[in-house]
Amino acid sequence: MEFFKVVSPAEAMEAVQGFAPLPAEEAPAFEAAGRILAEDVLSPVDLPDFPRATMDGYAILAADSFGAGDSIPAYLDMVGEVRMGEAPAFRVSRGQAARVSTGGMIPEGADAVVMEEYTSRPDEGTLEVRRPVSAGENVLATGDDLRKGELILPAGRRLRSQDIGAFAGVGVTVLKVRRRPRVAILPTGDELVDPRVEPRPGQVRDINRFSLAAAVMEAGGVPEAGDILPDDLPAIQARLREAAERADVVLISGGSSMGVRDHTVEAIDSLGEPGVLVHGISIKPGKPTIIGRVRRGGVDKAVVGIPGHPVSAFMIFHAFVRPILRQLSGEVPTLADAARRVRARLSRNLSSAAGREDLVRVYLEEKEGALLAHPLMGNSAMISTLTRADGFITIPLEREGLPAGSEVRVTLYG
Repeated sequence: MEFFKVVSPAEAMEAVQGFAPLPAEEAPAFEAAGRILAEDVLSPVDLPDFPRATMDGYAILAADSFGAGDSIPAYLDMVGEVRMGEAPAFRVSRGQAARVSTGGMIPEGADAVVMEEYTSRPDEGTLEVRRPVSAGENVLATGDDLRKGELILPAGRRLRSQDIGAFAGVGVTVLKVRRRPRVAILPTGDELVDPRVEPRPGQVRDINRFSLAAAVMEAGGVPEAGDILPDDLPAIQARLREAAERADVVLISGGSSMGVRDHTVEAIDSLGEPGVLVHGISIKPGKPTIIGRVRRGGVDKAVVGIPGHPVSAFMIFHAFVRPILRQLSGEVPTLADAARRVRARLSRNLSSAAGREDLVRVYLEEKEGALLAHPLMGNSAMISTLTRADGFITIPLEREGLPAGSEVRVTLYG
């Protein structure tokens, strides 16, 4: 088997574009953290739906405190106390005050809260105010947080814990979210054994099935990891055909290089058009990566031949598979994505071959106020370079390396 024409990373990225978002489904809001919104969420109510105190103190008319100070305090008549969770049965008029706790409802007539530390009680019925307040001070007015009909979050946002809290605050308990992408993982190779089995000479424990499954979950997908497949074309074809029917993405780990027993390309092409689009990318690690598409039920399914070496598999997942999952999830990029990239200074010279994009694992160190990126050298079979890495840098294909001290952008894992 020969490589098809090796393409640039940019050309390979074009091959993984254009996947339509998966259908929407309803989910309980309180179980939706990490899911992707399928539609805009508008507030069904004002929040708060009544004016609340933001400090412990006394509800007053602000005008009654004007000019108050330590030497000339203002004196107001106490008319009651607002109990938490209850609406006050009284109003506050000029020259009056009412005790209120943080979160308590502001009585009708009052327009400010003076903080307790700026007051004293010379007797049970009198409040002494030693600091002026302005109208609206220490008060959260109706709708100050959210107005009825106001956009809380747009479609395409990945939900965070604070978002779930906002939905709880306005009574949104059911959401429309995208179905999670189902990703079938098919490990291949006569040399592989289950991690719980003691390998014999010439055998290795299967790493990729589990690292890829974990990466799928981190990306918001649902992994379906199958048993290890032998290097047998009919067996691979049968499993691949079945996986393409039920899954949105199929990852075949191993079987993407030029070995005589590697059948991935033939198996993908046997599923129908368009078949294999890319076999070979000018990238390191991961050159023998295969990218294909098959159409099932009017929907495009991605089939990616992942290199067997653990580092290559992991890096190719982040470079090409994760973007597919984001498309299927309908996730819209945000400025928060930039937080996954930090700038650092390269700690040593790095060489590279012109015409090839290198993805180099690095670990970060803060030294004398500067962030240093230390390359982790080792071949693509060395899983320890990933466990020690904080992220990776990219050496563009037009460069022949980077000198020590260069500013680099580190894409963080996680």
